[in-house]
Amino acid sequence: MPTIEILRQKIQNANHELVEAIDLSIELRRQSPQTKVEVVKIWETFLGQFFGYIKQKSKSSKDNLLAGISWARLNLF
Repeated sequence: MPTIEILRQKIQNANHELVEAIDLSIELRRQSPQTKVEVVKIWETFLGQFFGYIKQKSKSSKDNLLAGISWARLNLF
């Protein structure tokens, strides 16, 4: 049965993996201009798939998973 704690753990695990991917991306981007281009493509593909899946599931479930999230409170920039 799904629980909030299971969701919390899944998100925490994903966050840990993403932190490692970000650190690796920074190292790789420093290697060469060609590697930098490849890293950008990898991130574009990932983010496109990630947000695309959220959009798809939100539409099919008629429950916008991003509704209620304040982009301002995330302090992204």
